[in-house]
Amino acid sequence: MFIQDIRKKLKIKSKLNSKLKTTISKGMILNIIKYTDFNYKLKSKNIDVIKENPFLHQLIIDMFHTIDHYNYNYLSAPQVGHNLNMFIIKTKDVKEVFINPEINLSGHYKQIKEICLSFPDMTFPVDRRENVEIKYFDNNWTLRLGKYDGLNAILIQHGYDHLKGKLIYE
Repeated sequence: MFIQDIRKKLKIKSKLNSKLKTTISKGMILNIIKYTDFNYKLKSKNIDVIKENPFLHQLIIDMFHTIDHYNYNYLSAPQVGHNLNMFIIKTKDVKEVFINPEINLSGHYKQIKEICLSFPDMTFPVDRRENVEIKYFDNNWTLRLGKYDGLNAILIQHGYDHLKGKLIYE
């Protein structure tokens, strides 16, 4: 149904339609905006995601496909050129989409070394809190409240920083 609607609206030739089907079903690797791309979109203000966004589902698929490709644990929408308040994480115990998140931090600060896809081949010392409480919508638009610690808390803070325009070295 979704692909047929796109075909009608965009009047794509049949050759391109088969490519579109493949992309939608498999996902694609998205381009990561890097610090050298200094029309620097990573510092932009992001907007809340709306439920009616017709491309949201595909963007989520593509973002997970991208972190699998790079063997990474998180990715934010601004890192792939979409100024939306959304990021994803994928660890051995959590695979989640965080839409329009709000966080509360607690616990002691811990300085750790972090890497970022937007700053390839660089490591930065970053102070992170031990615990995160986060309110967000998941990819089914269910409002959730989660509590995280350890690696998941670090990834959530990093992803959230991207949504607020805060870069890893700041």
